Amino acid sequence: MTVVDCAGTGRERGRAHGEQAREAVRAALDRWRADVGGGAAGLVHASPLPGTLRRLVPDLADELRGIAEGAAVPFEDVVAYNCMDEQWWLGRRHRRRAGCSVLGERAADGTRLAQNMDLPPSMDGTQIVLRLRPADGPEQLVLSAAGLIGLTGVNAAGVAVCVNTLGMLHGGPRGLPVAAVIRGALAGRTRQEALAFLSSVPHASGQHYAVADAGGLDSVECSAGGVVPWLAPGAGRLVHTNHPLASTDVDPVALEELRAEGRIGDSRARLDFLERAMGPSEGTAGLERLLEDDTVPVCMSGRPGWPMRTFGTVAYELGAEVRARFRLGLPGRAAWIEPGWTTAPAA
Repeated sequence: MTVVDCAGTGRERGRAHGEQAREAVRAALDRWRADVGGGAAGLVHASPLPGTLRRLVPDLADELRGIAEGAAVPFEDVVAYNCMDEQWWLGRRHRRRAGCSVLGERAADGTRLAQNMDLPPSMDGTQIVLRLRPADGPEQLVLSAAGLIGLTGVNAAGVAVCVNTLGMLHGGPRGLPVAAVIRGALAGRTRQEALAFLSSVPHASGQHYAVADAGGLDSVECSAGGVVPWLAPGAGRLVHTNHPLASTDVDPVALEELRAEGRIGDSRARLDFLERAMGPSEGTAGLERLLEDDTVPVCMSGRPGWPMRTFGTVAYELGAEVRARFRLGLPGRAAWIEPGWTTAPAA
């Protein structure tokens, strides 16, 4: 199972996801429970996060309910699993994710946005692409894991969203979880609508959001303290890793933990490498090659001592056509796929 088609209302989309990927959802939740321990769901549900989901994005809250119903799994576990970034700061587990790299560039034929998504090795094998057809909004192609509502994606209107965790920024239990923020932004039909959504909601976790369409790139760093733009208007290139370049809403305790573990140094090394390596545009293929580098490492192969592995890679082309390529796993082990649209996308 690599592409899961989900259409209709939130509850209907969730049930389609849960029913079509039932065994994968159950396996993913089993691995998650073994990885984070039995108290993670209680940690999330004791916080205001579930209520914030229902208040700000009720359609996505219904989608989570539908996933649980379709896969016949506990609703509380599905909600907690979809609060992945939030679990880490709630439990002071920042060390579990620190590897995603985002690249973007403007060119004469449009805009390109690409990234590696790095996650715990226990999640490998649960990769899927959600092809979402909401009752109200553009069709979406979203990299996800069975049971999650999304990690990064693009819509048929030509708006793409990529992300990096910024674990040293303040989190807030009354903010919106990252997965829901991504999907909320992808409901926008323009880059400006997506950015307006990012600016209008409170944020539960420190996160960098890259938003692109055929007209350009935007980059914002979000935290409980607010939304801070990074790229200058009209910038033609974007490189971002896992430390803030603009926001000063830093949690000093989290920062010291990450520094002691070498995460800050690793993030800066990847940023420096990518900034040097991004020369004249070589198209989407050039960005894909950069994201395969395992020497810095940009691509995490799951070597001993590294708690992360590259879960998947995405490459979005936003121009006269809207194209999305996904590699569901590591280079050399997983091939690129291009699921395509059920409706004609308009750039």
